[in-house]
Amino acid sequence: MNVMILGCGQLSRLMALEGKALNYEFTFVAIENEPTDCVEGLGQIVRWNRNMSVDSLLQVSGIPDVVTVERENIDSQFLFELSLQTKMYPRPEAVSTCQNRLKEKLALSKLNVPATPWLPVNDKFQLESAVVGYGFPVVIKAYNNGYDGKNQWHIHKQAELDELLENEEPVNWIVEPKIDFQTEASIIAARSVSGEITLYPITENFHQSGILRRSIAPIDGLSEEKAREIKNAMIHILESWKYVGVLTMEVFITEHGFMINELAPRVHNSGHWTLNQSITSQFENHLRAITDKPLGSTRSDSVNGMLNILGGSNLIEVENNFEGELVMYNKANQLGRKLGHLNFVDSCRHNLLSKMAQAESRI
Repeated sequence: MNVMILGCGQLSRLMALEGKALNYEFTFVAIENEPTDCVEGLGQIVRWNRNMSVDSLLQVSGIPDVVTVERENIDSQFLFELSLQTKMYPRPEAVSTCQNRLKEKLALSKLNVPATPWLPVNDKFQLESAVVGYGFPVVIKAYNNGYDGKNQWHIHKQAELDELLENEEPVNWIVEPKIDFQTEASIIAARSVSGEITLYPITENFHQSGILRRSIAPIDGLSEEKAREIKNAMIHILESWKYVGVLTMEVFITEHGFMINELAPRVHNSGHWTLNQSITSQFENHLRAITDKPLGSTRSDSVNGMLNILGGSNLIEVENNFEGELVMYNKANQLGRKLGHLNFVDSCRHNLLSKMAQAESRI
């Protein structure tokens, strides 16, 4: 079984490492000039650029059994053309929807699931009207290329809005009110070609400057009713889209319920804790789903934690941290870059939080 993965980052690396147990082989497609350090030695690497046809790519790499993606920001026309010649999961329609915030918001509205309020803007007048309607603070997001806090702006007062407009043109943006949430969370699920669905425990996430810093699963203090509503929304999306693969749904949990913030049609940073050995990881289940194998167990009786290791961290302390399981991505150390993560497991939430706090303070 040969799996072609579009992208050469850490998510591709972790999928390939988990795929060894399934005896899969991998071909990695480097998009334009992206680095390939993460996947060196794990399979064939081929480069694609906008002047290269799909036929040329397949001549160089060979036709895979199935194609998948490690990120959503890949040229949609390329995805559609490739899907005409080989199996691709998730389908290009799902990836294309999730890579564009307007398409994603419209899709969520069509499915009648709770999502953050929003308004599209394409000029200064529409922008100012939206801000007046919601009142400060607001969050402004570009339709495309939003990841790890990029292409989005948190605006708290008029002076900040004026400064933004001096540097950016308000075209293809959406405006959202700043949500007064209690908790940020995510749920990761997998659906196979045959329609089998499995869900991982809902995970509590903590961000800083738009970048995920740590995750803890299962989330604490969430009522059974809210948890059931979140899971039902995820299942509704998976079944309505006939989605295949791992899908991630990020949500804000509020006093009255929850709101979907965004979707990711892929394995996700907040699911790295699933590499703990007691369950089937999100990476293996993604591969199982897209090749229509039975999905593995996602039930965990422990408390699980993940701490991101970013460029600029004290890597000596990271390497000497025996409380957590270290996973590095073979990346060059650059400030703010995701270099790896530490996973933690404990039967006691208090002990887990203590381990994670100590590690975070050291690194």
